Amino acid sequence: MNNIKKAVVVDDDKKIIIVVGETLARLGYQVYSAEEGKKALELVRKEKPELLICDLLLPGIHGIELCTTIKNDPTLENVKIIAISAVYKESNYKLALDCRADAFIEKPFNIDDFEILVKKVSEAEPTLEM
Repeated sequence: MNNIKKAVVVDDDKKIIIVVGETLARLGYQVYSAEEGKKALELVRKEKPELLICDLLLPGIHGIELCTTIKNDPTLENVKIIAISAVYKESNYKLALDCRADAFIEKPFNIDDFEILVKKVSEAEPTLEM
């Protein structure tokens, strides 16, 4: 049985992809990345990751649409999703709730806080928190 955990990181900011990817790799994840929603959806469907880190504001398929599509797909509904956004508004938090993300974190974020959130989300039953 393969025990390698997989994660997909989707963000249009390459720096975020690098920092988040390095953090996830330290936590034992094999990391795949995309800079837009359509490629991310293809990666998620192909790799069936345990975790998706998804910017809410993406070119192409919007982050909310991406999360909703994944959570509505019976073969992908168990993918844990952490939504991220540089534009914190109560409305973005509500959007994260609406698309059934498991957690939301505002950019820029402290990498230690992000790591704690990843551990919490990967070990817990789905609940949205900030």
